[in-house]
Amino acid sequence: MTEIFPFIGTRYNSRLIEDMKMVIGPYDDTVSPDTRKKICLQHPYNIMHIIPSCDKEEGEEYDNSYLRAASIIQRWHRDGILVNDNHKSLYLYEQVFPTAINGCLSHRGIYALMNVNSQKPKKLFGEGATPYSNKSCHLKLLRATKCNFSPATLLFHDPQNHFNQIVQEVAASKPWEEFQDAEQNIFRLWVLNKKEIISRITNFFRDKESYMVEGHDWYDIALEYAREQRDTTGRTDGLQPFDHILVFLSPLEEGCVSTRPIHRVLSTEMGSGVDMREILDDLSEHFTIKPIKMNLKNSSTAAVKILQTIAEKDKKEPTIAMVLRDGRSFTLSLKPKIKITDLYDEENELSDAAQNLHVNILYHHIIRQVWIGNPELELEEEDIQYFDDAETAVKKIVQRKASAAFFLNPCPMKQIVDVVGSGGVIPPFAVRLHPPLLTGLVIRDISIRH
Repeated sequence: MTEIFPFIGTRYNSRLIEDMKMVIGPYDDTVSPDTRKKICLQHPYNIMHIIPSCDKEEGEEYDNSYLRAASIIQRWHRDGILVNDNHKSLYLYEQVFPTAINGCLSHRGIYALMNVNSQKPKKLFGEGATPYSNKSCHLKLLRATKCNFSPATLLFHDPQNHFNQIVQEVAASKPWEEFQDAEQNIFRLWVLNKKEIISRITNFFRDKESYMVEGHDWYDIALEYAREQRDTTGRTDGLQPFDHILVFLSPLEEGCVSTRPIHRVLSTEMGSGVDMREILDDLSEHFTIKPIKMNLKNSSTAAVKILQTIAEKDKKEPTIAMVLRDGRSFTLSLKPKIKITDLYDEENELSDAAQNLHVNILYHHIIRQVWIGNPELELEEEDIQYFDDAETAVKKIVQRKASAAFFLNPCPMKQIVDVVGSGGVIPPFAVRLHPPLLTGLVIRDISIRH
């Protein structure tokens, strides 16, 4: 049900790059313009030098940045900084990451190609983009460089752990790349170019259904690019390099991958005419409301305290934090005798499992029913911003660029599995997968015929 293909990957030349972590970047959609600038200062060959910031206005300078990206790729190839592998391969990736509760966990997956015409994975998470994603920007980069820098991320069910059994022998061998970052995460990459292991892995996935997690934009962009190239080249058999997209597939079972929350910030316009006494009174019907004492001006310390507070309270009852423009901060803990179904209107079509998600409680009840007072009202894109960095969300309040900010706990993978099992879809901007993927570890050059 999921057909994947090996490909000739493009990678950094480890003979010339002494410290690989200095040139690899974070998953592109998570990078703010300021963070991008700091990363570029790390190393002259950092991958972020190629990927333009999407915060610029449309215009000549904006378009020139893509021409520069293509020129940098060509120069790095010429200088041997980037090299193409000799054989079609699958790429096994492993990240070992520390956790506060379970010690070190290991996350494995496969980089491969997928045909965008013959199949489209089911969406596990609804459509959604981070504040730093931009389809137009990414499509222009793809046209200019003919490269996939970040994969669409897919998950698959593997309760019997068959995937790890297949790749265990490979994972026990010396990796082609291995490095450690400042957070003590260990990254490893193996290049799989033997026919036997490629056949075993591709056959394994033919029996698996895959779910799209992150990279919805990448998939839509790949479809658009393929349509453009078919019109331009006249090659319409659906089997050309431009008909394929770079994907990353990994198991969704608990312990294989975890999640990070994405917090919500309401625009200043969303606070216009809002009576906070009335909102707090309405919320008190279903939630126990407790103030959080802290100084928001120290945004880093405040963010840590907010997350620690809701994590502790969430052990007993579902808890969300709310920070208002006037600086007041509260925890909203669901009262023990309240049924989850009491929070939703009769017209909602969410499954029972989906109703338990904190993001749905926040969006459907707290924001739409209580804050707005009209579940039928369509929100504008600019009404809510989404940040996986809690400190950035706090800063929006301090800078008075928001009417309120809401902070969430991580969504347990068991809840995600329950929603999938009930036929539901995780709502947009629900969570970030953790550990996040990297950009630049494996690049796919579409101009190479596989």
